[in-house]
Amino acid sequence: MKADPENLDVLLALGVSHTNELDAGEALGFLRRWISTHPTYHEAAATAGPAPDSSQALSHTVRLFERVLAGPGATDPELHLALGVLHHLDRRYEGAIKSFQKALELRPGDYSLWNKLGATLANYSHSSEAVAAYRKALDLKPNYMRAWTNMGISYANLGDYTASAAYYVRALSLNPAAEHVWGYLRTSLACSGQMDLLGAVEAKDL
Repeated sequence: MKADPENLDVLLALGVSHTNELDAGEALGFLRRWISTHPTYHEAAATAGPAPDSSQALSHTVRLFERVLAGPGATDPELHLALGVLHHLDRRYEGAIKSFQKALELRPGDYSLWNKLGATLANYSHSSEAVAAYRKALDLKPNYMRAWTNMGISYANLGDYTASAAYYVRALSLNPAAEHVWGYLRTSLACSGQMDLLGAVEAKDL
């Protein structure tokens, strides 16, 4: 960021990353900077101006993105992605799902977008649909550790702890240092009655 504070790819990636880390303030700031810096959309952002106060910052930014999508940004998958992230921040999961689906119509080969759609479906309590989205992400990138982990979480939410454990094992084969996934695996094994395997988890022996 120090080298190029107006790099659009970096700003968008940081907005998404901070959303993944549940840092709404930082995510919103980066997404606002992204649209304010964008050569096609910056005039709309300037016209909208700042939010009246901090409590309205998110809704004000959502309206800005929606106005731009109604005009020059209708076919820009990154704009749909950003709006989906904003809806997710606002816990408006139905709106986020629609935005990510529209982005995927425009960019169907984006594995990370499929994962975001899956995560949003999961948050909206649609675990079966989330599994289908994660599977698409893994078809596109078989070594995508986050999607393997998310598959495990969705199967656990569906009550299939044996399947969820298998997905956690695959995720850990890609990143054995992921302590949170070892915890997920331990829970799924216990819930599925596979107590004999808990020793291997404690030893971190796949």
